[in-house]
Amino acid sequence: MELQSKIAYISVFTAASISIFVVESYIPQPIPGIRLGLANIFILLTIIYFGFKEGFLVGILKSFMGSLLLGRLLSPSFLFSISGTIMSVIIMWLAIKFGKHISLLGISIIGAEIHTITQILLATILFFPEASFIYLLPIYVLSALVAGSITGTISYLLFTKLERKIEIA
Repeated sequence: MELQSKIAYISVFTAASISIFVVESYIPQPIPGIRLGLANIFILLTIIYFGFKEGFLVGILKSFMGSLLLGRLLSPSFLFSISGTIMSVIIMWLAIKFGKHISLLGISIIGAEIHTITQILLATILFFPEASFIYLLPIYVLSALVAGSITGTISYLLFTKLERKIEIA
């Protein structure tokens, strides 16, 4: 793949990820912190098509630019977003690299679970060390399973549409 085409695809994936992140922030959350995470579709696709560094870049830009556009840069929600994104990108990449029999749906669920667990641990360590968010873990883990399944299904559908157009890195 030509460098210009690669840059164009990554730019489109980044813009889509940021846009969805911002739009999704306006959807009411029944429980604080529970979101679908649809912006992560494009992070996952970037990792698959272009590799870890590019997926990491899209994830960082999603969290940074999305938070900037929402006026939440360097706020607790930014810290939750960036930490969850960093950990989930690393673990999804490892799952892709070493888990040859893990489906796209499975990788998406793993990413959603890691994102959620990272955020709960961060909240406990930094903001509420005396409170135990471990009791909330089942609710958040179940919601991450649902969200990861939805984003994984959409990622798979997009992957099947794009695989003829994008050469895998």
